[in-house]
Amino acid sequence: MSGPRLPPLGNAELAETLRPVLAAWPYRLHRTLAHSPESLERWMPWAEHILLRNRLPPRAREILILRVAWNARSAYEWGMHAMVARRVGLGQADLAAVVEGPESAHWSPGEAAIVRAADELMATHRLSDATWGLLARHHEPAALVDLVWLAGQFATIAWLLNALRVEPEDGLDPLPTGPGGP
Repeated sequence: MSGPRLPPLGNAELAETLRPVLAAWPYRLHRTLAHSPESLERWMPWAEHILLRNRLPPRAREILILRVAWNARSAYEWGMHAMVARRVGLGQADLAAVVEGPESAHWSPGEAAIVRAADELMATHRLSDATWGLLARHHEPAALVDLVWLAGQFATIAWLLNALRVEPEDGLDPLPTGPGGP
């Protein structure tokens, strides 16, 4: 079985209270989540905060989100955040290293720790002392808390996208193939 489990809502189908949200975030994800308007309305302030105002540098943020997307095999999340990652300066070598993982020679020690943190959080729902120590050398406490929030937020989004089979936006990078990939 393929195709979306719930179709993204069109403008005529939207609850009036969601019109401002969908004007700012006109994506299939948001139009699909609009099937539950109260949940979408309450989630959006948090989603905007943790994405746009967290304490991680933009490069670190996008590396973390992309590794979560890769681990979850979320084509939608990968495509959207490959686009965002390029806007904040990541290149094709960075995207390839996300797929390769924390052992990639491409990463600085701090970036490798971010990739490893995404892997550990998704696999065990914990961070090892070694990974925490590496992260703590490179980030202030507020950024460390935001890193865990951000990973959890995007794991949840990946679950929603995958479970609801939200189709990726047009024209975005496909989920790459690679070790353990599609």
